[in-house]
Amino acid sequence: MKEPRNSESPPLLNPLDDHVGYQLRRTSALLMSDLGTRLAPTGLRPTEVTILLVIRANPGCPQGAIGELLGVKPANMVPLIAKLVKEGLVDRAKADGRSHSLTLTTAGRTKVSEVTDLLERHDAAMLARLDRQSLAGLLAALAKLRG
Repeated sequence: MKEPRNSESPPLLNPLDDHVGYQLRRTSALLMSDLGTRLAPTGLRPTEVTILLVIRANPGCPQGAIGELLGVKPANMVPLIAKLVKEGLVDRAKADGRSHSLTLTTAGRTKVSEVTDLLERHDAAMLARLDRQSLAGLLAALAKLRG
């Protein structure tokens, strides 16, 4: 059985604090956890919301193109899209051969509006921790890292 830490013990040093990848991963985990909590009442996960947002921005887009854009393998896109279709949020139509074009249904557009409000509140809560200069520096640094 693990003994509780003595409150008088000094805090542990984290040897990874100076590693950018570690910091990005920890920050991402925090952001995604908060986002997942905020999205829970909608019944959607962050990946599904992302797909809906891409379809809203690109009505009639091919399913495969969304997967490429988001880095989701075709085998993983199929059940994601099937769920959104089953829930009445997305219409799927044959485009050519094996390709499907995707559009939001009326219910899908309503859901995206609802979720957009949640996303804005999520971003505001997270970004409130940074002043304008820090945010500008962070965004610039992340853009440089991505190339």
